[in-house]
Amino acid sequence: MTKDCEFLINTAKQAAEIITDDFIVKAKGDKGDLVTNFDTEVEQFIINKIKNAYPAFSVVSEELNSDKPLADNCFVIDPIDGTVNFAHHIPLWGIMIACVKAGKTVAAVIFMPKLNELYYADKTGAYLNDKKISVSSLPVEKSIYSLEGRGLKPLREAMKKYSKHPRALGNACSPFSWVAAGRMEGMVLAYDTVWDYLPGQYIVKQAGGFIYNAPGLHIAANSKELLEVFKKEAGQTIKS
Repeated sequence: MTKDCEFLINTAKQAAEIITDDFIVKAKGDKGDLVTNFDTEVEQFIINKIKNAYPAFSVVSEELNSDKPLADNCFVIDPIDGTVNFAHHIPLWGIMIACVKAGKTVAAVIFMPKLNELYYADKTGAYLNDKKISVSSLPVEKSIYSLEGRGLKPLREAMKKYSKHPRALGNACSPFSWVAAGRMEGMVLAYDTVWDYLPGQYIVKQAGGFIYNAPGLHIAANSKELLEVFKKEAGQTIKS
């Protein structure tokens, strides 16, 4: 395990200790999204840890640094991915952090405390609770896949001719993690916020999967075949 990955793991675990079931929920914008006090508290905690250990690195994060561009040396943070799930006591939410050095992601962690699942990856591979993981080998026609984001109904319909097993989990952390662990075969995310896809895609890639990014379209898949299917159908149905 690299030192960068060890730092991410320790930071995510410590950040999770801040979170309790006693939280304050507020509306975020006008699109029905939510934010809790822990979104900002956890994010600030992680930022403070980064500034102490990596003072020269910048931070891109959902709540406090959402307008910062991705830099050659930076950290990307989603303090609570799946806040709506969290606010409704659905355990599908997690802390996501990635470390970027010289323009390349070198380590990432996704910690889902309520499931007791810690996913992480570095140059040595991808892991779940310290056990190495890899993507599944199932063909496209047997694949289970997650479609996350708005405006994906046409893609859902188009995908039925390949596999009739779509899911929508209300977050990015669990489907990306589960593709890496071989529980699902694919994930399509229609958000362009880098904290939603960069950590998860890196873990999938290090687990042997395939990724693709375009405006309004971020994909992870267990095989090149499924990746190409997503690219073809999403390109025809999603407008960036």
